[in-house]
Amino acid sequence: MAEAEKETVVIEKVVAEAEELPKAIVRRLVKDKLSQLSSDSEISVFREALEAFSDSARIFIHYLSAT
Repeated sequence: MAEAEKETVVIEKVVAEAEELPKAIVRRLVKDKLSQLSSDSEISVFREALEAFSDSARIFIHYLSAT
């Protein structure tokens, strides 16, 4: 029984990683857009903010594909 649970966890983790957007592309898009809106030349974005942008974009893509 323990092996079946481990396999399920591994499969769920692989599926979750496959649905994630590429972090480098999300970071570049966010920094490009923020630099257009800001007068500062150097933009710093927290990792948690990038994860939030990535998650919201992923959810939006799922919503678009479902409708």
